[in-house]
Amino acid sequence: MNTMMARVRSLSSFTRLALALVSLAYLLQVFTPLRLVGDGIDYLLEASSAMDGGGFRVHGESTIRRPPGYPALIVVLAKAGVGYSWAIVALNCLLLGVGCWASYLLLRRSLQIETEVAQFMCLMTLLSSVMIRHVTYPLSDISYFAASSICLLVLLSAETGVLARRFWRLIFVLPLIAFCIELRTVGITLIPVLMWATIGGQDGARKIVRWLWEHRLRSGLLLLGLLLLATVIIRRGDVFFASRYVRYNLGVLESRGILANIFLNLRLRSFEWGGLILNVSVTSVPPRFWPALQVVGFLGILVGLTGIWQKSRKFDSLICYVLGYGSVVLVCSWYDSRLWLPVVPFLLGFLWLGLKRFASAKTMRWMMVVYCTFYCLLGVLALAYSARLTLAGPRFPDLYGDGRLAATYRTAFRGETPANPNDIDPDVLYLLRRYEWRLATKTPADKK
Repeated sequence: MNTMMARVRSLSSFTRLALALVSLAYLLQVFTPLRLVGDGIDYLLEASSAMDGGGFRVHGESTIRRPPGYPALIVVLAKAGVGYSWAIVALNCLLLGVGCWASYLLLRRSLQIETEVAQFMCLMTLLSSVMIRHVTYPLSDISYFAASSICLLVLLSAETGVLARRFWRLIFVLPLIAFCIELRTVGITLIPVLMWATIGGQDGARKIVRWLWEHRLRSGLLLLGLLLLATVIIRRGDVFFASRYVRYNLGVLESRGILANIFLNLRLRSFEWGGLILNVSVTSVPPRFWPALQVVGFLGILVGLTGIWQKSRKFDSLICYVLGYGSVVLVCSWYDSRLWLPVVPFLLGFLWLGLKRFASAKTMRWMMVVYCTFYCLLGVLALAYSARLTLAGPRFPDLYGDGRLAATYRTAFRGETPANPNDIDPDVLYLLRRYEWRLATKTPADKK
């Protein structure tokens, strides 16, 4: 027993030291040049339009697919006089820390995971390649991760609290849920969690089920009325069908058919889970290994579902959220591992519970040592590569991305003129001159 306790204390000390060192490595990313990607370009264009009095638009057109929450954060930074790349990354680092703290408490309180294991899962979250990549991008994912995790923490506490205390916690969390929806549309998955906490969790659900059974006729008529009302609202709601996200997915569903769409989406989700579990980017894996990556991902999904099933006997706000969030991601008809970014620590928790169902303690110990060493090593390499980009100096345009924006970055940072003027992306050049702090000495006329 003394030996075991010594090992536990040793693991805890190692994890805390590693968390401190990894946090310092993240803070180094504050000095990175502005790293622009597809959605990030649109977000900054929306913020720029709003600051110039044109509303949250891209080239004068409204973007229904992306809510304005994150561009509004950029506007707040700009109004505070720090609307530059370093502040964007610093905000992401701060919110990533907040999200990990809230996730640690959720792992402890909801999944009943041991303190040392929960701490290590937070370390794995920070060393996840998807986190390392996106903390340097002007994207809403990290902000949503922090805000949604705080919402879940409050809702988890509210569902088991006394009525008066529950009421005040729900009042507190309502604007935060609204903010989450404004950050990312998938924040609507917090609404069922809010309803679950409002009724008082499992105890309240049992009382409602008993009441519904005792008043079966009235309950059935009420449910039918609500379904009809929801159908009318959806069919007549211009916002719902005007959404490019909805129209795209409905078009894909119609062209492929239901079964083909389900099969393809399962393949895509297996790819994503394979990359998350092995802590690699699918684009960096040779195509001949993709089938193996899919198998790993599919098995991971099964193990994760087993963990959820194990915990479902004590169904709570966290399970409600993960199931709702996963259901929304499941119907997405494209590959993107960052879809899972806001739930990475929770997926690790459910994978842990699922593995404990299949393996003995002795087998788990050695298996986890090998796996966690492999996972963390790849995470350290990813963080080191990101730091290399941050400190690349004049070589940054040559190292960053897939080369499509290299000419634009060379023009912005080095003043070079490409042989083909069409190689310069005018939007990217404009954003670099407006938000990159190294170029902040440019005059307003130069920025445009």
